[in-house]
Amino acid sequence: MKETSRSIFEFLKANYGADLTANDIASALGVSVPTVTASVNGLVKKGYAVRNAVTTEGADGKSVVTKYISLTEVGLDFNPDADENAK
Repeated sequence: MKETSRSIFEFLKANYGADLTANDIASALGVSVPTVTASVNGLVKKGYAVRNAVTTEGADGKSVVTKYISLTEVGLDFNPDADENAK
């Protein structure tokens, strides 16, 4: 797992249960949103994370979709150190 992906993974793990968007993660870790998106795509592909879309009504009355990112049970149980040692 690359250093940035690992940072994002560890951040998600440490903040499990919080409603986190890609913007939240990028701001907290000082990385770009596209970097977060690419790393999360990899985590989702491996089954370690999911995106949950929530639709709310904006101030202008239009629907706004917010995608929250969280780890799955498999992601919570995943140990990146064990994965690195297996190689």
